[in-house]
Amino acid sequence: MLRSSLLLCSGLLLLVATSPAQAQDLTTLRILAPATAGGGWDNTARAIADTLKKEGLRDKVEVYNVPGKAGTVGLADFVKLRGQPNQLMMTGFVMVAGIPVNGANYDLSADVTPIARLTTDYEVFVVPANSPYRTVEDLIARFRASPGSIRFGGSSAGGSGQIAVSKLAQELKISTAQVRYVPSAGGAQATKAMLGGELDVVSAGYSEVDDLIRSGQVRGLAISAPEPVEGINLPTFVDKGLDVDVSNWRGIVAPTGLTEAARTQLVLMFTRMSRTATWQQQLAQNKWSPYFASGDNFTRFIRSQRGYVNNLLRELNIKTN
Repeated sequence: MLRSSLLLCSGLLLLVATSPAQAQDLTTLRILAPATAGGGWDNTARAIADTLKKEGLRDKVEVYNVPGKAGTVGLADFVKLRGQPNQLMMTGFVMVAGIPVNGANYDLSADVTPIARLTTDYEVFVVPANSPYRTVEDLIARFRASPGSIRFGGSSAGGSGQIAVSKLAQELKISTAQVRYVPSAGGAQATKAMLGGELDVVSAGYSEVDDLIRSGQVRGLAISAPEPVEGINLPTFVDKGLDVDVSNWRGIVAPTGLTEAARTQLVLMFTRMSRTATWQQQLAQNKWSPYFASGDNFTRFIRSQRGYVNNLLRELNIKTN
């Protein structure tokens, strides 16, 4: 009787020790979107979740949000998930720039495991429907005449929105010190602030403002693509003789400490996903350009981006910590 009681107690202690904090639900794939709902990372994460489930590549997929500081708040949480193959995080150009701007001590090629680069989304300058800036030429003329009179907004400090605005200033020979740029958690949040009268012009990823442009609530002025984008009826800055070419790529990473087999399985899953009809529909629907690279190729790309972005921030006099 005593022995049975001891065994029962031992079993209960084991359950307490392993549930629920230590027991991992490895059947559910969890994707961290390190920004608020409705932004580019969030929309991409949810498109991935839908595609994986519809194509039968993964049965259970959850998306959750940890916003703040160009994704570096979520990144700080994510790096603690070492060795967990069911945990993924969205990343991209904004985070590469956000790390030095926010003084975050992380390396996206070493502190996480790069899995796949998936899309790129160009910045578009938008204004409210009642804005006096009817065309991009109107905006340029006012910017040249009175740089500090325009309240620009966009994503996090050092992100693609600020870089697009700063590159426009550089092309117009305007000191970046004269530029009024107000960062937000994402392009969607900046656009909401603009519609509330807090900003005059917002630089956001096209996918973040597509619905608002179609509904007539905002007017698109120009897009930061190197050439016209099919399905988007907006001039490029390049068309106007201005070298404002800003590509906001997005990709997916896993924690460090994965087995080689687990990493290979994730790379294979996203390679398969990128070729599915459902994913092609997501790209077309969101006006994302395909930009696929995986595994070691993606790792090398991230390393090259780090050097490129650091040089760009210095060139545009964007403060880093």
